[in-house]
Amino acid sequence: MSGTEDEHHGSQDEGGVVRPPGSDVSWTRDEWDRMWRPSMWLKKSPGEHGIHAWHIVAIVALTAYANVVANRILDPWLHIPFNLGILGVAVAIARHTGADATDLGYRRDRIRRGLTVGGIVMGVIGVGILIGVALPFTREFFRDDRVIESTTGAILFDALIRIPIATAFYEETLFRGVLFGMFARRWAPLWAGLATSLLFGLWHILPTIDTLVTNPAGESIDSVAEVTLALAGTVAGLTLTGFAFLWLRLRANSTVAPVMAHIATNSFALLAALFVVRVLG
Repeated sequence: MSGTEDEHHGSQDEGGVVRPPGSDVSWTRDEWDRMWRPSMWLKKSPGEHGIHAWHIVAIVALTAYANVVANRILDPWLHIPFNLGILGVAVAIARHTGADATDLGYRRDRIRRGLTVGGIVMGVIGVGILIGVALPFTREFFRDDRVIESTTGAILFDALIRIPIATAFYEETLFRGVLFGMFARRWAPLWAGLATSLLFGLWHILPTIDTLVTNPAGESIDSVAEVTLALAGTVAGLTLTGFAFLWLRLRANSTVAPVMAHIATNSFALLAALFVVRVLG
């Protein structure tokens, strides 16, 4: 994820913002630091974005291909090498458009901020899941068939290794790093965020279909209309989740923050399900 991490020294534009001479970098580091503020959301990228229609088609086609292969063809143990390979191609496309470490959310001088913001959110999510396990009427939602039918070792591998790498790091770097970093160079942050968050919601259609089969919450959903409504609700809900993860990325100016929040959301819930199934019975 290395890239240009200078201070963007150069001539000033009409607004007094320093631009690097001869560079196609659209936003400066300081503008990325302020992009979480509503006053920045409708501002169009001020520089040459270097992104053409084929870049967008290629990156969206790549994500669709990866989604189908991972959810319908590959065994879970192959997700780590496959997803990291796909991510490498996505980063290469972004780099071809001129995106650097700042655009992707991996500036070294913002890692600490990402760890701080992400750590706070991890703590909040952890407390919420503990409350969910403690309350009898929410505890049943943690009795996932995937946990019941799998071994403890396999669940621990998923929660501690596969999910952090092949889900959280992969998806956040792809959506909040590569896709948003590219789109924000072409469109205003709000529209770039809407596009990437909607894609994130659609990304979860196949996993949701599987969840409806394995989770007790899906047992009451059987008609086509109910399944369609459940999928539409999932897309809408995860589009909003995508916006929340994006806000964390922008607030910290680091993709590390949503990676940590994503790990907490998925891994903590899986570990809680393991506790409910194996310990509470």
